[in-house]
Amino acid sequence: MNKQIQKSFINVRALCMIAVFLFFWSCESNESEKKGIEYKEGVPVEIYDFEPEGGGLATKVFITGSNFGTDLSQIEVYFGDTPATVVNSTGEYLYVYSPRQEDGIRDIRVVSHGKDAISKTDKKFKYAVNYVVRTFTGRKGTTEFKPGTLATAEFQYPSTVTADMDGNVFVAHWRVPYNLIRINEEEDVVEAIIEGSNDAYWAMGAPTVDSEGVVSAISDGGGVYFTCNPIEGWQLRVRNIDPDPLSPYARSTAHALAAHPVTGNLYTRYYTSGDIVVVDKETRLGRLEAKSITTSDSYLVFDPKNPNLLYIAYDGAECIGVYNLETKEHSIFAGMERVGGWQDGSLTDARFSRPSQLIVAPNGNLYVADRGNHCIREIILPTEDNPNGMVRTIIGKPGVAGYQDGNPDDALFNEPRGVAVLPDGTIYISEWGNNVVRKISRE
Repeated sequence: MNKQIQKSFINVRALCMIAVFLFFWSCESNESEKKGIEYKEGVPVEIYDFEPEGGGLATKVFITGSNFGTDLSQIEVYFGDTPATVVNSTGEYLYVYSPRQEDGIRDIRVVSHGKDAISKTDKKFKYAVNYVVRTFTGRKGTTEFKPGTLATAEFQYPSTVTADMDGNVFVAHWRVPYNLIRINEEEDVVEAIIEGSNDAYWAMGAPTVDSEGVVSAISDGGGVYFTCNPIEGWQLRVRNIDPDPLSPYARSTAHALAAHPVTGNLYTRYYTSGDIVVVDKETRLGRLEAKSITTSDSYLVFDPKNPNLLYIAYDGAECIGVYNLETKEHSIFAGMERVGGWQDGSLTDARFSRPSQLIVAPNGNLYVADRGNHCIREIILPTEDNPNGMVRTIIGKPGVAGYQDGNPDDALFNEPRGVAVLPDGTIYISEWGNNVVRKISRE
């Protein structure tokens, strides 16, 4: 059957169910119908069907069946293990709102008066998270950094970002001038942590926040890094990285730091050699940890749920790698080395174009600023049900540069380079091409 015809057929079925439900409850001539069919003890509770078959948060779902009863205090509906909001019941028709969940396929289960419904259908509800993007701060087309409120601040090349548990967003700002910027929505402030300079010494790679809230960012030259601590009023400090003579490595350009979630040690990776280096947070000695892909910029992040895994986005090599601290093994995790483009799909089939900063979200999946494709990608990790994992575009139109706030069908980006996430799942994007910081919210 033609997909469009099939979709229309499903919509007609859903509309018919809604019409029946509304007619039943609007019928003034029959008082028994208006009250509905009460629950009968000893009679099975059954589910015959439901419409629609998928949606996001607060999707109106109509469930047909028998012996639901009309006492809403005695009726529970679950999408998987998550309770839904029950709006009304006629005894044969239930009207509910789908609850907030992660992407996935869910059984719909009804419990009436403590009795589980017997399902007469094998259908499952396909839940999909919806996203919307808006400009958080900055204005398109500006040419220098100007502090101020969220509404008045301006940027030139906001590069990469990180966020702490208190809602502070930190931006590594490139050029006119190089700087580290703190943004706080509750305080309505955009401020420079340092005075700023046109000296590339102050050009900072992707920042990171450790478990104590200390923000660190490495200098583009790779020999020093900067820290700022909230208990010191965000005063910036310069730290030298002293090479450990017992574990030599080749220093070159570096564009990211990643704080280990447990030890607090900092990890970086050098462009030319591909050397992954760990910097002791106490002694500041740097030692060689492992070898990786050479001649590529990179961005790093640890998986907080599995601190042995260090994910690496290879800008020049068009792929995502992973290094295991326990096994000392490095491998390509998503995409194919030096094969660019755009393609959603399994981890091995997916293609990226200049993947830049990446972050691990509270749900355990990764978000990547796919700079060359002008969109934001989500990497869904492998599971028993989906051993191949999945890469999907959550917002932005692949290959189309522009500037437009809105939902996934409308939103446009221009070289998104940085990505950070708050515990509630809110995502911040530093957008190199439009000179703004964008905010992506879930539903």
